[in-house]
Amino acid sequence: MTERSGERQRSTQVVIVGAGPAGLVVAQCLQRAGVDCLLVEQLSAAQLCARTKAGMIEHQTVKALEQVQLAGPILERGGRNGVLEFRLEGKPLVFDYAALTGGQGHYVFPQQLLVEAWLGGFGERAGAAALGVEAVALEVEPGGADVAGVGGARVVLREAGGKLLEVGCQAVVLASGAGTRLLPQGIESLEHTYPFRWLTTMIAARPLSERTIYASHSRGFAAHLRRAPQLTRYYLQISEHQGLGDWDDERLRAELALRLGLESVQALQGEVVERDLMDLRVRVREPLQHGCVYLAGDAAHLITPAGGKGMNLAIQDALELAAGLSERLVQGRSERLARYTETRLPRIWEAQEFSNWMLALHCGGVMSLHRAEPDADDGYARRLHRAQIERLFSDAGFARWFAHRYAGVEEPA
Repeated sequence: MTERSGERQRSTQVVIVGAGPAGLVVAQCLQRAGVDCLLVEQLSAAQLCARTKAGMIEHQTVKALEQVQLAGPILERGGRNGVLEFRLEGKPLVFDYAALTGGQGHYVFPQQLLVEAWLGGFGERAGAAALGVEAVALEVEPGGADVAGVGGARVVLREAGGKLLEVGCQAVVLASGAGTRLLPQGIESLEHTYPFRWLTTMIAARPLSERTIYASHSRGFAAHLRRAPQLTRYYLQISEHQGLGDWDDERLRAELALRLGLESVQALQGEVVERDLMDLRVRVREPLQHGCVYLAGDAAHLITPAGGKGMNLAIQDALELAAGLSERLVQGRSERLARYTETRLPRIWEAQEFSNWMLALHCGGVMSLHRAEPDADDGYARRLHRAQIERLFSDAGFARWFAHRYAGVEEPA
């Protein structure tokens, strides 16, 4: 580190902004390839590891992580799930999707525990991670990047106490989530917001079942997702005009019990350890690279949690980007890095399409995606919705298609 005109400076090959799953995968892959990098995260380690989000990890994602020695925490401590349960006005319909995909269901492992494990592994090298530090400015040098996608950039960081640090680098990875403020010009955001919300909550109680449960009700959608032996995540569809103050613990448990078809709220007793509002906003940014700046994870795309694709997309972005950067910076080969947008965008849009379809399946059909409130009197829409779910149990081809798309498994030719 040097001092120039009173400004503190350092240099590295790659600056990675954001220490969620995408940023951590890029950082660890680059570090293992011998690429010097700095991982920057605005939150502290405690804050970062307390954020409970995703937990369903596809078979193909875990296999890809195995190739870079990052699957250990999932394989050693994660659970498995290959069965869905749909509940229509309380009536259960069990769908064994793993049986249709050669046993390739999901792994279940909470995102915050995965982040904690990966962060611990990466932080073993002194100076490789800067936590509690905000990236406040990004400047790409004139010319932006060479044909291979690396060049010169400077990232300005604000450390504790307000001190500024300027970091020079050859490439920048923005993996800082949906709210990143460092987007370079030339990247377009394509987005849409649905006219209702999901209230998300984590209850410190045993899951109702080993299965994922998706419940459709005239009052709206609800979901049950196993996270750990004594930790369960729930979703509840609510009006866009309602907030957390409208849903105390008693009302929340009563509504979950009603939509999930439970006889009482007893199984939902336990501390509500987290609650949040999820505005169902979707977005894809194009292209995913501009000069020597690359997007990954939520910085590149927001997707509804309806299909369980979010963390999987983020990790898959990161693996592809890390491989391209490593080939360029270690081996001097530029082809893979130059094709990053071309490689990832079709997969991203495929996942967006499926998640939009799943959201309609959960919330009462395509027509319901445009209504702020569930309409108990719209018997036609609800009957169409019922017919679509029941088709999973009567149409073998449709069931096979759904199973492979949901599990993230390529369907055999």
